[in-house]
Amino acid sequence: MSEQPIHVCIVTTAHPIDDVRVNNKIAHAFRTAGFRVTWVGPGHAFFDQTNYNRDGIEFLLTPPLKSRMDRLSSRFRVRRLAGTVQNVDVYYSPDPDSAPISVDLARRHGAKSVFDIHEIYHGTNLDKWLFGFRMKPIRDFVRRGIARTCRRSDLVMGVSDAVLDPVFPDRSRRLVVRSCAPAWFADGPTADVCGEGRTRLRLMHGKGHLAYGTGKVLEALRLVKSQAVPPSVVVMAAGEPANDPTVQALVPIAEGLGVLEALDFRKGVPLQEMPGILRSCDVGLISYGRGLGVDILPNRLFEYLALGLPVLAPSYASEIAKILREEQCGLLVDFEDPAAIAEAILKFQADPAMCREMGRRGKAGFLARHNWEVEVEPLLQQIRDWCPRKGRS
Repeated sequence: MSEQPIHVCIVTTAHPIDDVRVNNKIAHAFRTAGFRVTWVGPGHAFFDQTNYNRDGIEFLLTPPLKSRMDRLSSRFRVRRLAGTVQNVDVYYSPDPDSAPISVDLARRHGAKSVFDIHEIYHGTNLDKWLFGFRMKPIRDFVRRGIARTCRRSDLVMGVSDAVLDPVFPDRSRRLVVRSCAPAWFADGPTADVCGEGRTRLRLMHGKGHLAYGTGKVLEALRLVKSQAVPPSVVVMAAGEPANDPTVQALVPIAEGLGVLEALDFRKGVPLQEMPGILRSCDVGLISYGRGLGVDILPNRLFEYLALGLPVLAPSYASEIAKILREEQCGLLVDFEDPAAIAEAILKFQADPAMCREMGRRGKAGFLARHNWEVEVEPLLQQIRDWCPRKGRS
């Protein structure tokens, strides 16, 4: 076998260098498999940290993105830089505007291309980018463009069938790779769910944003407060809570509802620090309304399972609902109905034994079926099959 390792070039026009899925999961899996990995993209990060390159990745960076409009010109800078990388076997792209770059470079150099689709780009996420305007012609234009790139790619992967079906129904050249948490996430103690002596339920909300359903959660807390001691709700900010405008927008709403004291605002932290925060919680929330929530399968679902937290999630989120029903590890409610959310919270508060048993089943399912190492192996094997004459680094 040749001593030359398989060379994968990650090409991104927008993803931060410390992105959870692309760096901590995808790139890390490539390196663990013995592949050489080059990353080409903008030099911005979620966090001001120095350890984003723990795995020996070669980073070739263009200037950080400064605005939404800067994203439009990023692809030209990234294309020029990616074209300088030599001896690439596989180009991987996680953006609809970087994937055409990977396809073109792969065809030029006799390599393979992988397009990783994280979300329904032509849906509500596009509307957010357009400042809330819902423009069907633009939605259709974006969807058709993504579909063309899919047809030209050697492999299309995505977080779920629901995300892939609208743009690439051909299941012979696609692969579902969910954003499961890595197995190490379950190392150490399980969360002390409803621990002895705890007088107040603690819920992990995740990122606070009105678009993510936080407003309905606040209304539910008001209803719970009318009947019992309301739970404490951990709300994560992007950086410092005082500097996060989306979090600060929640403060007057919570004050008006009389539930501000129930909110525990936390500074955003890197993935490696999340288990410590989750261990202090009793229940994990996924609160999206129907605008964003029908097709989602977020990272934090698997993080909740890994730490042994029962989950409260939308009944209309089909991918999440399937896992919660199969593993019997949570409750499903309509997250557009504050009364239904409040009823579920009260049910968790009234039955600590149920909470602990749901958490135990969820963690068992994570270790057996829902961790990243199990999930990513088919992708790694496909790349090995493409490059049978190459070895490991």
